[in-house]
Amino acid sequence: SAIRNEALDVVMLDNALDDHMEDDEKRRFAEARERRRRDRKENTLDAAAETEDSESTAIKPWRNARRRSTLRKKGRQQAQGQGQQQQGQPQQQGQPQQQQHSQQAGRQLAVETQAAPVPASVPRNALHSRRLLLHGPAYRIYTGIKARPDTYLFLFSDMLVVATRLGQTPPSLGVDAGSVAVMAPPSTDPGTIAPDSRFKVHIAIPLARGTTALKTSRDSASKRPGEDEEAEERRLVRQEERIRRACHVFEKNTSEAVVYLINRDIIDPVPDTVAGFLYRCTALSRRQLGSFLGSGILGENLHENPTPDEIEQEKIFHRQIWVSFLDRCNIVGVPIDEALRSVLFYVRLPNNPHSINVLLEIAALQWYAKNVEHAQTSKVYVPDSQDMAVKLAFAIMTLNTALHNPLLRSETQPEAVYRELVLKFRASVVDDPAVSGKRKGNVLRKRDQLRVVTIMEVPTEQLKAIFDRVSASRLVPCSDARPSAPEFDIDWVRDASDIAAPALSDEQIDQEIDEVYCDPGFRDGAMFNASSDRLPAKFSIDPPAWIRVTIRIPEPDPKFTIRIRVLSMPADPAAQQAAPGGGPSDVVSIVPANWLSFRSSNAASFIVRPQLVGHFTLQFISEGPNARYYHPIPSRTMVVEGAFMRNTVQMSWRRGEDQNSRARYMFGMDTQATKSRWVHSLQTALKSTADVPTKEILARVDKASRSLAALVPQQPPSSSSAEQSRFVGDKLDSATLARGTMGSQMAGAADQSVTPLQILAALNTV
Repeated sequence: SAIRNEALDVVMLDNALDDHMEDDEKRRFAEARERRRRDRKENTLDAAAETEDSESTAIKPWRNARRRSTLRKKGRQQAQGQGQQQQGQPQQQGQPQQQQHSQQAGRQLAVETQAAPVPASVPRNALHSRRLLLHGPAYRIYTGIKARPDTYLFLFSDMLVVATRLGQTPPSLGVDAGSVAVMAPPSTDPGTIAPDSRFKVHIAIPLARGTTALKTSRDSASKRPGEDEEAEERRLVRQEERIRRACHVFEKNTSEAVVYLINRDIIDPVPDTVAGFLYRCTALSRRQLGSFLGSGILGENLHENPTPDEIEQEKIFHRQIWVSFLDRCNIVGVPIDEALRSVLFYVRLPNNPHSINVLLEIAALQWYAKNVEHAQTSKVYVPDSQDMAVKLAFAIMTLNTALHNPLLRSETQPEAVYRELVLKFRASVVDDPAVSGKRKGNVLRKRDQLRVVTIMEVPTEQLKAIFDRVSASRLVPCSDARPSAPEFDIDWVRDASDIAAPALSDEQIDQEIDEVYCDPGFRDGAMFNASSDRLPAKFSIDPPAWIRVTIRIPEPDPKFTIRIRVLSMPADPAAQQAAPGGGPSDVVSIVPANWLSFRSSNAASFIVRPQLVGHFTLQFISEGPNARYYHPIPSRTMVVEGAFMRNTVQMSWRRGEDQNSRARYMFGMDTQATKSRWVHSLQTALKSTADVPTKEILARVDKASRSLAALVPQQPPSSSSAEQSRFVGDKLDSATLARGTMGSQMAGAADQSVTPLQILAALNTV
């Protein structure tokens, strides 16, 4: 209790001093801004120069790379159209659907192949004599980091049969493959299939125009169903305007700003979503953020005369927000003083001792909960109990003030401050031999002496390490005096070893870079900052070019640096464990270095180089005396996908009568030419069934599925293989689709396999 009260007093003293310093900073900043405006007017500069010095707390409008690419392509298309009209060559009408789609998505799918051409259309009576249009291997993609290369596709005039080819390619290949496996090209000749091949049929997908949809490009995560690019652009612009307005409202009324965003469907009334907004929106006032969280946990953000139930719900809701906010900060795998340093960089502790008490206590408890599980394996010291973690956090706040506050620093010496820190964790324990039960009877009980033993609740070497770190660098609270927002710019380079390599042109990006790697990937579509939110959500393990990120600040600052920390979660943990033998240990590497300096320039760049398939998190740790004057850069979690995601095709179809229930399969091809041929064949089959009733096609596919199921030997119901071979309508059991990813399961199903001749015979006799 004494340590807690002392910490609250010194934090209040620190806040008072920082408030006084911030007032001076704001006054000097406003005077300098006014002088610059006056100089511009005297020099009769244009109005654009005045807008450059707008309020620094406002969020500037931005566009991510994918939307910028879309605008560039629209401009080129309009220019080409005007040029054709001027030359008297009107644009051709009635282009094929795939060509129009590729122009809109910026893809070059019309790749010429050497294989036999596919008929442009399928006759109407071909449905009654089912024909094999195309067959060949493909990847069955489960996620961006997991796929099967032993999938085989049979495309007929009215359905697509998905099967597994047994005994050819190990099913584990391709799950974490850095490059795609070399596959045989697709063919229209059934004689190219080896007669001794064995297949296990999984599903038959109907090719009905009103039921089945084909997608050849991966939409952005923020794109809503039935929304074109222009509608998406307008919606995101409205979101950005509302976010800017919410930031201004947050300065005066924090609760009203949060409610405003919830009412406009920008964030959900869920603690984790609200915490994500507070963490990612770096333009928010740090002081107001601390007041919002502290008063909310105390139940002080409600209207007049709230009920006890409303107060309790308010406390729980804001406590969950604060816990979720802490989980996003850099508190895992770091000492408790470094965790507090990271938290104070995002939140300014309020001037209310009760709010300071609850915020620090919850922060210490959350740090303990996140690190106690890894205390044995990591090098981070974790106390024995939660109470000791809370006590240590408050003692560190007192230590920080005693070492760096000018009002106290002159009165105490560092040696005396260290002795006081050690004394706080020195405890005296009474050792009573009689209580231990080792004495027999009451013989000589009166001669037993009570022994006092002095112990250290926290090891002395840990206290010395904390003292050295805090003494070398103060736990500086964030400031709203003159905030500057670091901005991220992204481009592409060929050479990852040359940070100054020339960037790819817009035409090269449109032709060679898949747009999905330029998509930030937020499902809500809202970008709350101009820094880490601009990073792409997905990378490729085998990209045609490398992403270069440039961080810009208003002017060079020798007292500000950024350290980049990579947290890796590879898809194959064994790859990371085997790294000390010579392989990469992280999913990505930062080139040329993970430490960025702004000493001589206002811009610093780094290249993200993928090494392993999996997820990774980039943490940006601001350091230096002036770090408090810059907006924090939120950490960002991304994924490095396998190379099989480079050329994908997605099939989706309606299940049953429910319009909202749709099944989806995604396939990956080894080359762009192979993908182009599959896309052309699938579109031809879908076009040929446009005039056929959907019920007729579904009935035929259902009958074909039953014919295929009849080829599989029936086994007792208790057998797991019988469950795997059971069809439900035009698809297998959902449990079957969730299985079948390991070679051991396929080996047990060898007796249920069929030959290609059996598949063709069963489908051609329907």
